[in-house]
Amino acid sequence: MRSLLLCAAGAAAYHLGAWPGHAARAPAARLAAEPQAPADFGLAPGQKFGPTAPAHPADKPWTNLETQEGVQLVKAASNDLRQPLLADMGNDEISVSKDSIHILKHHGSYMQQNRDLKKKADRDKSYQFMLRLKVPCGEVPGELYRELDELSNKYGQGDLRATTRQAFQLHGVLKGNLKTVIATIANVGSNTYGGCGDINRNVMVPAVCFPNNPAYVAAQTYAKAIADLFRPMTEAFNEIWLDGEKAPRSRDGEGGSRRRAEAAASVEYWQKDIAHFDLDKVRNYDNGNGIITGHPVEPIYGRTYLPKKFKMAVTVPGDNSVDLYINDVGAVVIMEPDGKTVKGFNIVVGGGMGRTHRKEETFARAADHLGFAIIAVQRDHGNREVRSSARLKYLVHTLGVDGFRALVEKYLGQKMEPWVPLPEWKYLDWMGWHEQGDGKLMLGINVEQGRVADSPGLRVKSCLRALVDNYGVDLLLTPSQSIVLRNIQPAQKYDVEAVLREHGIKLIDEVDAITRKSIACPAFPLCGLAMTEAERVQPQINARLLAVLRMMGMGSDDFVTRTTGCPNGCARPYMAEIAFVGSGPNAYQLWLGGSPNQAERTAVATSIFKMKFEDLEATVEPIFAMWRSQRNSPTEALGDFCHRVGVPVVEEFMAAYEPGAWKGMAPAFPPPPAVETPTATVGVASDLLVKIEEEASARGLDAPSLLDMIVREALEG
Repeated sequence: MRSLLLCAAGAAAYHLGAWPGHAARAPAARLAAEPQAPADFGLAPGQKFGPTAPAHPADKPWTNLETQEGVQLVKAASNDLRQPLLADMGNDEISVSKDSIHILKHHGSYMQQNRDLKKKADRDKSYQFMLRLKVPCGEVPGELYRELDELSNKYGQGDLRATTRQAFQLHGVLKGNLKTVIATIANVGSNTYGGCGDINRNVMVPAVCFPNNPAYVAAQTYAKAIADLFRPMTEAFNEIWLDGEKAPRSRDGEGGSRRRAEAAASVEYWQKDIAHFDLDKVRNYDNGNGIITGHPVEPIYGRTYLPKKFKMAVTVPGDNSVDLYINDVGAVVIMEPDGKTVKGFNIVVGGGMGRTHRKEETFARAADHLGFAIIAVQRDHGNREVRSSARLKYLVHTLGVDGFRALVEKYLGQKMEPWVPLPEWKYLDWMGWHEQGDGKLMLGINVEQGRVADSPGLRVKSCLRALVDNYGVDLLLTPSQSIVLRNIQPAQKYDVEAVLREHGIKLIDEVDAITRKSIACPAFPLCGLAMTEAERVQPQINARLLAVLRMMGMGSDDFVTRTTGCPNGCARPYMAEIAFVGSGPNAYQLWLGGSPNQAERTAVATSIFKMKFEDLEATVEPIFAMWRSQRNSPTEALGDFCHRVGVPVVEEFMAAYEPGAWKGMAPAFPPPPAVETPTATVGVASDLLVKIEEEASARGLDAPSLLDMIVREALEG
């Protein structure tokens, strides 16, 4: 198989760094006329034709359809993501203009208001900005976390938020402080450029540190290469946020020079792992089939970038911790039989979660299998007229998988190889202790809804800072909004656990499975699209769901549950087994039937368009009762059950159900009898007991826990 990067970019058919006989062509001048679609192009009825015919050689235009929605025009007029943002950042207003909002997203920031304020006059004084870092693979070195911790205290609202795409968000930054914060982040070797906007977003991989596992290392390496390959090439970021300073130009081959964020941080920390890839040559290589745009600044993206956001993930067979099927492009590393060499990649395309209530032409979609995919197809043929239908999933749906594959092959100039069969997917979250394979340990800790903050009894932010400062740990952000601490020395294991307990953080075996498998978007008070609460009520939802399960004797059952404040799907609700999607004030739409391993199918909306928050128990009780009494095995998951019987059948059961009726329904598979864990009383001399209690208090433990820890450690090694 070909290299993933070359196929994803559509730039050439050679492995990175090996380009015999192919010198990169300089971008050529734009064509004056828009080419016409060939008669045999095979577009589906109603499908719009993009700016270039498949296999039409460069030179070619980088404009798109004559009729475009407003954001496309704003990008086209922005002078490569500069204006009007550059001008707006020079005035004394506390906000930026509407057009600047769209450009600012590409720089990694959203303008927000505090929607908890009821009066418009007060909200208009509350303008602030959220910054989203772009950290491929979710890797956050301790030094970067330390800087973010301090920035959030000095310029933000005192907390950070781990996102569902393995990045950090910093909220509450005032416009006058944006430049300082962004420059500080750049100086420590990170960036916000491309955290948002109509470009490739943060590239996801499993949140693990297995330096001696070739498949996982390959996934991480190629994810970083994708992130670099599809970053914006414009110097707008340097000019607006870094006083025009440009990073040193290091020649990376005949294709051009690699531009970095800032002279003091000429290489972002993650780029050192891909220094051997000749990405500029890939980025500029013209295969004659219309891959590159001819644009002198953005050879891949062109003047108007992509129709909408674009999301990619890379994983290994069996590990679906990245929710592979919700991405525009998902890649699965395929190794040679020796297990050491990358053979190629399986590709799925066309996933995505965003939709709009009551608009059937918008939908959530699980990705389809495809040999290889090309970002240029979406650039040229994605819908630029209707923004709500601009994601790749709509193009795949319109053309069909075979039609989309044919279009990709015309750009690539070759046929794709067939899909390689894969083992069954598992939904892994990498919580708890794991050996890295290099003599060190990693520890996954559950962070509810990704909120890294300090509150009475739970000081997540201070805990992470203490671990970074005192134990030298680095962080991995997970797709489920939690955090993996890596590079822990075995001798530090119990000290790290003690620090966690001291700050109120539970080890994973102390976290109930409903909470562990739940995520939510931020919603109120800062998201401008939120219709109702999500993050702030998710703990209540989890507790109430668990209470209903326990009431019905189902306390050992669990499922994937997600909540969003609007239908845009930032917390990937449409892949959940049961999801609550905000549809109005204090109201949610109920979705059922997603896969427990998050693979290949989406949930189905019920006809309950607005479930009031206070009616949650009454709504889920009949669903759980039906699952309890009609499942076909003790292990049939809730999502699999709803999918098997069909959501309409579940709705019929709900309509006929009387509260408490589950008591008269025999469970299909009675739960096994509870097994009591034997305990023992151990005598300890009084003087020793005093020392144990003092040491336990110092470590934030109780005496029995410390004694148990000491005895186990002595006996086990």
